[in-house]
Amino acid sequence: MDIFDLHSDTLYKAMMNGTHIDRDDYEFKYSDFKNGNRWYQCFACWTPDSVNEIPKKFWDTPLIDYFIASSEKLIEECKLLGVELNNIKADKSFILTVENSSILENNIENIDYLTKYNVKIATLTWNGHNCIGDGAGVKNPKGATEFGKRVIDEYIKRGIAIDVSHASDALFYDIASKNPKKILATHSNSRSVCNHIRNLSDEEFIYIRDKGGIVGINLHRFFLEEKGYAGIKDILNHAYHFLSLGGENSLALGTDFDGADMTGEIATSNDLGKLYYSFIENNFEKSVVDKIFFKNAYEFYDKL
Repeated sequence: MDIFDLHSDTLYKAMMNGTHIDRDDYEFKYSDFKNGNRWYQCFACWTPDSVNEIPKKFWDTPLIDYFIASSEKLIEECKLLGVELNNIKADKSFILTVENSSILENNIENIDYLTKYNVKIATLTWNGHNCIGDGAGVKNPKGATEFGKRVIDEYIKRGIAIDVSHASDALFYDIASKNPKKILATHSNSRSVCNHIRNLSDEEFIYIRDKGGIVGINLHRFFLEEKGYAGIKDILNHAYHFLSLGGENSLALGTDFDGADMTGEIATSNDLGKLYYSFIENNFEKSVVDKIFFKNAYEFYDKL
C-alpha cells in the first residue's frame, strides 16, 4: 500500500509543543511512515486566524518569520530522521505546504519565501477574513480582496497550486475566474453528503475535476457526518459520491491528522491500512483505491 497524504498539521503541533515530529502521541506516527512502501506526507505551515494561537515567541515578529521557522523546523526534522524533503522521486518524503496565505501580510514579495522553500501548494485563507479574502467561516463573504487577486495571479504565474480548502464559495469563484493552471482541495469532503461550510458543492468538485485537480478526503468527523457520529462508512459515502461525479482520477487523501477530531475508527496513521482494506471489502476496485491512496495525488504533484 502506497500513501500520498495531502494534509496534516503535525508540523504545527510540533512547533507549538517544541518537540520533534517523531512522537508516539501524535496522530501522524513516524513509526508508520518509515515502514512499508512509498509514502509522501504533506505538512502544512498553518497560520491560525488569531495570533494568540501562534507560539508566543513569534507574536511580535512578521508572520513570514513564523513561516521561515516552520520551514526550518521541517528541514531539521528531515536531517534528523533521514527523510527526503519535497522529493517524490524518493521512496518517502515530507512535503511542505502553506495553510493560510495571511503570512504574506499584504506584501507580494513575501511569495519569494514560499518559492525559496519550494512550496508548491497553498491555501489563500483559513476560516476567517485575511488580507487575501474571505474564508469558509465568514458570513456574507465577498471573495478575494484586491491584494488577494494579485496573489492569485502571482501564484498562477509561479506555478503554485491554489488549494481551495477553507475558501468561501465567493472566494472559490474568484479563484475560478482567474482560470488557475492548478487547483485542488487538499482536505475537503462533499457538501451533498455532509452539509458543512468546509465541504465542496458538487459544482465546485466538478470544476476541480475538469481542471485536472484533486480533492483529498478529510477524516474530521464533523466534515464526514453532520452530528459527528462518523466512521468508516461515512468516509466511504463521500468517496462513493465523488466517484459518482466522475472523480476516479480526482480523488485523494487529505487526512488532517493532528488538526482535527478523528472518527475513532480511523484515528492515526496506523489505521490507514484498515481504511484501505475497508474500501476493498466494500467493493471498490483495487485500481481505484490505489488512485485514491496514492496515484492521483502523485501524478498531480509530479506535474507542479
